[in-house]
Amino acid sequence: MSTSELRVTTDQRDRAVEILQEMYADGRVDKFEFDTRLELALNAKTRAELNGTFDGLLARPVPTHVPAAFSRPMPLQRRPTDGRGLGTVAHWLGYPTSFVGPALVVATAGQKNPAVRRHAVEALNFQLTAFLAFALLGVATGVVGSFLGFAFPILGVMWFILTGVGGLATAAGSDFRYPFTLRLIK
Repeated sequence: MSTSELRVTTDQRDRAVEILQEMYADGRVDKFEFDTRLELALNAKTRAELNGTFDGLLARPVPTHVPAAFSRPMPLQRRPTDGRGLGTVAHWLGYPTSFVGPALVVATAGQKNPAVRRHAVEALNFQLTAFLAFALLGVATGVVGSFLGFAFPILGVMWFILTGVGGLATAAGSDFRYPFTLRLIK
């Protein structure tokens, strides 16, 4: 796409009107020419149209090069991939081992790599929170009565989904943080 096809902003259009007013005040354009060029500037949609209002004059208010605002954005800065694999494993170890798997990752690979430790500690805290929630729900069901038993499947589905999402988010390179988690281990 040529820069002359780029749409003008309100600020660019306002700046062109200011320049036309300065030229009229300096006597470089007469009243009829000012009115004609002002109407062209106010109705301009592209840079080419806005610059056309200054044909025959010395000043062109809109640059023909691409300014920084219209340049291609920098690629997203990603964290180093170091630790994503074991971080994902730490999250997904919660499926077969509950909090034991993430605790082993914290104790082994987490000692050598801070990125792995960060993910494993988050997974460990979530698995401990889920374990405590299941235990408290079990005690409450025993004390109050079995009508609280409907909450077990709901809690189980939430645990299953969040464990999977944590692993997927870590594999994608983000620093996933579980909601509703007690951060017991730092």
